[in-house]
Amino acid sequence: MKSLKYSVFALFAAAMTCMLGSCKQDLGQNPPFDYPQEGTSGVELPDPLYHSAFDGDLFLDGTLKGTMSTYTGESPLFTTGQAGEAYQNQDGEALILTPDASAMETLKALGSYSIFMWIKFDGTNTAATNLFSIGNTAVEVGELSFFIDTGNASNPSLFFFKGYMKSTGDAKQPEVWFDAGDDAKVDGLANRWVHVGLTYDVAYDDGTNEVASSTITLYVNGGAICSRELKKSGDVPFGPLNFNEISGICLGAFPSQVGLGSGTGWTATATFFTGAMDEFAFYNVALTAAQANALYESSK
Repeated sequence: MKSLKYSVFALFAAAMTCMLGSCKQDLGQNPPFDYPQEGTSGVELPDPLYHSAFDGDLFLDGTLKGTMSTYTGESPLFTTGQAGEAYQNQDGEALILTPDASAMETLKALGSYSIFMWIKFDGTNTAATNLFSIGNTAVEVGELSFFIDTGNASNPSLFFFKGYMKSTGDAKQPEVWFDAGDDAKVDGLANRWVHVGLTYDVAYDDGTNEVASSTITLYVNGGAICSRELKKSGDVPFGPLNFNEISGICLGAFPSQVGLGSGTGWTATATFFTGAMDEFAFYNVALTAAQANALYESSK
């Protein structure tokens, strides 16, 4: 899993940097980290906004700056990944990613996006559990959430992937749920490493430059398992994501559970993610099917 597309290059660059001083401090400074642009399949991959390998720390790299810490302030726990280490989340804990001021402005005009990570879920959750959210202090679920729900299934290893988006920067403040039912169902998810991801692709009409479609696609282990056209109303595509406020990003809990959102609704009964996370990557573009597969293959 640790052989992400730029892993060999990153090790070489890090080694050279360490000869000159602190590796992680220098990697976060200008000039920005120069990511190689091909995965193992030769497919070109974009630079992530944020990425963490979770190799014994919460260090972030990517094109945006920010810091990551645990919600409680306790030292993070790590466990064995498929190769190297992975972050181990537990009940009552989550990760908080705090973008710097410049990154906040970039994220407010997110538009399209992709979220990918490896997870090893212990399967004990009895309610929805969040994997990734962009928080807003006035929005309970967050402005963007990617989460797992049991769907009240009797099989503890059967889970449904779901999503929610609310474009608060839009005057009409549209919101939409990605609830693909059985199409987004993954059996045997518990207690094994699974690469999961979500892409949201806003396509424009070349002639008018108006939004032609808004497509959200769910990936598991490098392959798309379901895709949906999302609408704002009627036949109007949902369009690019724009936010009027960002309180932060969290992994492993909904924003309202960790002080990044408000409300006492259904997320109050949600559970914290109990399991391991690895190779988290967040983009402000929608990866193509070939890119999603290349990312999976190169991060195994």
